[in-house]
Amino acid sequence: MRIALFGGTFDPVHYGHLRLAEEAREAAQLTRVLFMPAHISPFRLGEYHSAPHHRLQMLLLATRDNPHFEVSDHELQRGGISYTVDTVRYLRAQHPNAELYLIMGADTLAGFQRWRQPEVIAQECTLLVGVRPEYDLNAALDSLPAAIRARVHPVPMTPLGISASAIRDQIRAGHSIRYLTPPDVIEYIIRNRLYVEP
Repeated sequence: MRIALFGGTFDPVHYGHLRLAEEAREAAQLTRVLFMPAHISPFRLGEYHSAPHHRLQMLLLATRDNPHFEVSDHELQRGGISYTVDTVRYLRAQHPNAELYLIMGADTLAGFQRWRQPEVIAQECTLLVGVRPEYDLNAALDSLPAAIRARVHPVPMTPLGISASAIRDQIRAGHSIRYLTPPDVIEYIIRNRLYVEP
């Protein structure tokens, strides 16, 4: 069994997330992709986030039509700051014989050394790194120790150029977010009046 962890705040989830997950699934022939919304990201301390139940519900709506996608509330239930290494250890205990993967963008890989115990994560997981055509992956790889570099598997990525922060800005400005995130997610955002206030 090949299981990939895809963590993030997903505030909100959008087509960029979903497309990267699908391209990683196909490239590594994954059994399933496990979307894991962070309770609190260690790199976004002090930032405002939508309530955990809203972010979880949007992920459930966005992924429900893909049989290879699953959503876990493990980090939300655990509370506190969400460290990937803790989640990887949890997944390893749950699936001792599975091949574990971690999905991330190339920009995230560039800061991977700042994560808690990156060498442990790389020892347990192959790093599936989404790379846009214009991105120089070698610069990010050069900053990593050889043991981590050896665990990186580049995934050519469709350059959609969508970000959660841009979606939030569009909503606050009163603009359409159609074709940036799935219709069910848009409906949920409107119904719950998310991102209207700064």
